[in-house]
Amino acid sequence: WEGNVNSNYILGTGAKLFSAGFDVFRLNFRDHGDTHHLNPGLFHSCRLDEVVHSLRNLQDRLGAERWGLAGFSLGGNFALRVVRELPHLTGIAICPAIAPEATMHQIDRSVVYQKYFINKWRKIWQVKATAFPQYNFDDVLRLSTVSAITDYFVRHHTPFSSTDEYFKAYDLSGSALENVRAHVLCAQDDPIISVADFHNLPDTIELKVTQQGGHGAYIEGWDMASWVDDYVVDFFRRRFA
Repeated sequence: WEGNVNSNYILGTGAKLFSAGFDVFRLNFRDHGDTHHLNPGLFHSCRLDEVVHSLRNLQDRLGAERWGLAGFSLGGNFALRVVRELPHLTGIAICPAIAPEATMHQIDRSVVYQKYFINKWRKIWQVKATAFPQYNFDDVLRLSTVSAITDYFVRHHTPFSSTDEYFKAYDLSGSALENVRAHVLCAQDDPIISVADFHNLPDTIELKVTQQGGHGAYIEGWDMASWVDDYVVDFFRRRFA
């Protein structure tokens, strides 16, 4: 969430894939990566159709036969849902937000992460209100927890009647990924997403759990290189061999 095509992890993994001979595209969600001024509608995590349509359009124009899709965190959740809609894609999700409500509460339990995400959300709305003056976010800017902000946002700026309904619409735990073939990488020491969220996934989901890695970082060495970059390259090489 709020990652974009210029985030370090996207650039790192994309560069590794490109160096390995893959053609690479990077996709911004609505309101991500300085795109807030391009449309008045606000991003929310159930805007899947426009992502699927974008990928279909890209595939139709380029005509490539083999396609892979990788996503981190919320992007991993989107990647898994896209593969559910477009099963010809080869998908890998790194530390995906499988159970969004549990992730929200986990963030609120950490003062550091709570402040980080709240500050990001406030900046988004300030930028959006500048581009589209019909928005007034004064009330929500006073809220101080991710759960309170989410409740307000869902009620006032999404088509969902409640936060529970909203979360259920993109929750991927249990049988939501039944018959979906994809690969999931997660870490036991992830401070945001509990490894327990990945219990009881369907057998078609290939799950790799590591002891360390944090939330998608997988840093190794003083140069801050990420182990996951090579992991993603190896994954697609095996699938496309």
